[in-house]
Amino acid sequence: MNRFYIEKLIVSGGWHKDTVIDFKPGLNFILGPSNTGKSLIMDCLDYVFGFSPKKNRPSKIVDNQYGYEYVTLHLATGTGSVILKRKIGDSKILASGTDPTVEHGTYSVSHNAKKNINAVYLHLLGIDEPHVIRSAETGTKTQDLTWRSMLHLFFIRQGDVARESSALLAPNSPGPTASASVLLYLLTGKDANSLIATEDPKISEAKKKAVIGYIQEKVKELTARREKLEVALSSSSITDPRTSVERIRKEISDLQTRMDAAAKESQQIMSEIYAWNGKLSESKTVEHNLSVLHQQYQADIRRIEFIVDGAASISPIRKKVKCPICGEYAERVQSTSFIEASAAELEKIKHHLSELNIAQQDVNHQQKTIITTIRALEEKKDTIDTLITNQLQPQLSSFEEKLEQHLKLIRLSGELDFVRQDEIQYSSELFNKETEEISRPSKYNVFEDYDYDLIKGFEEKLRQILKASHIGGANSARLNMENFDIEIDGLKKSVSMGGGFCGLLNTITTMAMSSYLIDLGRNAPGFYAVDSSLTQLSEAEHKEQNDTIKQNFIKYLISNAHERQVIIVEQTKRMPFIPTDSEENAVHVIQFSRNKEKGRYGFLNDVYNAEDQ
Repeated sequence: MNRFYIEKLIVSGGWHKDTVIDFKPGLNFILGPSNTGKSLIMDCLDYVFGFSPKKNRPSKIVDNQYGYEYVTLHLATGTGSVILKRKIGDSKILASGTDPTVEHGTYSVSHNAKKNINAVYLHLLGIDEPHVIRSAETGTKTQDLTWRSMLHLFFIRQGDVARESSALLAPNSPGPTASASVLLYLLTGKDANSLIATEDPKISEAKKKAVIGYIQEKVKELTARREKLEVALSSSSITDPRTSVERIRKEISDLQTRMDAAAKESQQIMSEIYAWNGKLSESKTVEHNLSVLHQQYQADIRRIEFIVDGAASISPIRKKVKCPICGEYAERVQSTSFIEASAAELEKIKHHLSELNIAQQDVNHQQKTIITTIRALEEKKDTIDTLITNQLQPQLSSFEEKLEQHLKLIRLSGELDFVRQDEIQYSSELFNKETEEISRPSKYNVFEDYDYDLIKGFEEKLRQILKASHIGGANSARLNMENFDIEIDGLKKSVSMGGGFCGLLNTITTMAMSSYLIDLGRNAPGFYAVDSSLTQLSEAEHKEQNDTIKQNFIKYLISNAHERQVIIVEQTKRMPFIPTDSEENAVHVIQFSRNKEKGRYGFLNDVYNAEDQ
């Protein structure tokens, strides 16, 4: 966790030599008589912390700057240094330094400024996202989490140290809610967005009206739909659609079965027609072949008859020829034996033609039979197809249409039932919402968001410091959640302690809380500063000076000086002893003498009290 602390305070400008206060990381005492500027140091620190002077809370350095012009604060961080310089009387702060995480430039102390110094300090605490906290007991009012809203836990000015009100709450706060919400965030990280907010009655009323308007519109829509459904159902002649649906479905099933059977039979007939057409085609092929053969036979008969007839009409031819062997001439008569052979062939062909004629007649008869069969099958198929097209399909379509009408009525009837139920439900909700009373929220009690486990560690730290300081009743000390302040022996601080004890107890309370935050690893700076916590406390004269509350409190601070930076501003005479400046013990002492001739007179150079000039 990045815990920054204060390194140096410089007041400069005008004709003055720079006034410088160097702080150390451990325990720092700023001691001196009255009117030496001790509280002015706290005022200057607060000024660079972003304090804006008001009429009822002025700033010493602004109202009486003695010619000085600037207040500069050097802070040490985990990654370098941050230098913040503010001109006296101005609302701007110039940021510079070596810390690379801090943007250099001019920041304003105004909460409404785009670049607000608040963002720098919160960043140094490790808070980079904006947060809002609850700020009032009633309503939903919130305010931004700021550096100034938590500063009272780590930085206590003289005017606030001895107050009777709780030191855990910001001084002059109008109520405890905002301050307690800031501390709750520091302890838990919970802001207004993390807590259950009480709704503003005006918002509740507006929401109620919006819901009523929505329900009224829904009832109106449902009523219109119900009336439309009732008209649709009453106009139908079908009285019991659910009973008829089963009958219609059976009719559809039967028709579908008949259609499937008819379609199957039609398909089978078509297959038979295809087969018979194949046979007819084969028969026509045979017929064609027989016709060709018939023509061939007739041609052969005509040719042979021509030969036979020609041979019968002429005498045999006699011709002398020379013998190739003997050389003698002899008479040769042409043979007529081929005539008998041709006549025999002619008879044979005529016999084949007669058989061919018989075969052709058989083929013609076969074709007529096939054609008759095909026509019969086609007529049968046409009859079946006509049955499907003109009777079964229209009947099926009619039943399907009836079924859809019945199913539609069933759906409308079911929808009507749901619409009626919704109408009743919304009407009931409308009645309940209209008669609902807007509850007036109880006051928001921020302390209900605390629990004992959260406070226990703080109380242990508180009792530890009280016991170390030898304050009576330390073991009984606790945080009273009614006024968010400590009590000892069952008695509240405000009714049992005087101003001196209030100053010390407020110091111990805030010191314990800031230390507890560090122990928890929560967001808190690495310094604690208080002004005049011992000034008003006077103890019994019979007390041993080495065993007073003051003595033991200072001893406790010294023994724990290495834990963090603590700045104690106190009058020298109110100190039980002057601690020894020791770097080894982390104790640093700054003393003002109010003596121009001895030591450092006071805080500001060249500034003296009138009686010392």
